[in-house]
Amino acid sequence: MTEHEGKRALFISEEIEVRFEKKPGPPSSFVWQGREYQIEVILSMQQRLDFRRAWWARRHRDYYTVRVHTGQVFELYFLRGRGWKHWVLYKEVFH
Repeated sequence: MTEHEGKRALFISEEIEVRFEKKPGPPSSFVWQGREYQIEVILSMQQRLDFRRAWWARRHRDYYTVRVHTGQVFELYFLRGRGWKHWVLYKEVFH
C-alpha cells in the first residue's frame, strides 16, 4: 500500500493534456480545465498490465501520483491500447 492509498479523494476521471521536459521520461506538467499544473514531485509510479484480455483488447495503464506546484496531490494515468493512447486525471488525493 502506498502512502496515499486509503486517503480521501475527489474522483475526477477527465482526459488531460500532459507535457514533458524530455521524452521518453515522466510528465513535467498537465493541463486540466484550462489551467497548467507544474509537477514538483512524482510520489509513486506503477504499471498495470492487462493480460487477461485478448491481445487486441488489452488496456495497459501507467499510474503516477504527483504533487504539483500548488501543493495538491493528484493521481493520473496513461491509458494505452490497440490504436489509441491518452492521459486521464483520475483523482485528487487529500491529506
